[in-house]
Amino acid sequence: MTVPAAAGDASGRFVLDTGIGLSLVTESFAAASCARRLARSFSGRRMSGQEVAVPLVELPELDFGPVRRADLVAGVLDLEGLGDLDGFLSLEFFRHAPFTVDYAGEAVVVETEESLAACASAGTTVALELVEEGCSLDAFTALVLPDGREISVEVDMGSDSLILDESFAEPLGVDLDAADVRRVEGVDETGNTYVRSFTRLTGAIHPADKPELAQQDPEVMFQRIIHEGLVGTAFLRRFAVTYDVAGSRMILA
Repeated sequence: MTVPAAAGDASGRFVLDTGIGLSLVTESFAAASCARRLARSFSGRRMSGQEVAVPLVELPELDFGPVRRADLVAGVLDLEGLGDLDGFLSLEFFRHAPFTVDYAGEAVVVETEESLAACASAGTTVALELVEEGCSLDAFTALVLPDGREISVEVDMGSDSLILDESFAEPLGVDLDAADVRRVEGVDETGNTYVRSFTRLTGAIHPADKPELAQQDPEVMFQRIIHEGLVGTAFLRRFAVTYDVAGSRMILA
């Protein structure tokens, strides 16, 4: 999902991604927005474990609708294939501004105190565990797998299918060498080699203590990763999802 954002006279289009950690801008957008180079970088790890370091800049401001972040610290990263996009907005950008991703309406709504209360009344609240590291912020929640075990998964709008560490395949009755499991081997943008196995789970997944939000027989990707799992848009887009960072929760309606 991409959204418009502006920094002074510089306007651009950004990927909205709750799993990116910190907000990112391209070199060209950083220059157009008169960003100030900082004498430090940010180092984080991708889900597959490799470390990625990016230089940091401070944007005088970055606006998304009514949300204005002054002196926003962001990473600078240019990736091949980004096209005309100017960066990524992370969950950290919205730390003081609850917002709803309305997949059906193809819109992002910035909530007021009153509208947030209405969202909470109409929807189902799911607790989030927030992991903060400097200018980076990630959100995790408890997810129940078809065998009844509860694991911690990152809430990642940047992923599609459910992603699980490959150690869960055997307990869930999945043979990664079976003929009906699609196997993909490759090298990612950072030069890291990976093996990804795609199949479908039998049974339901749902947030802890929220069986009414179950997704039946979800598609899943197994890979050796540093988290237990990630839950992506295949689960999330069935709802209007409100993210309330200050309240450490998301609301699904």
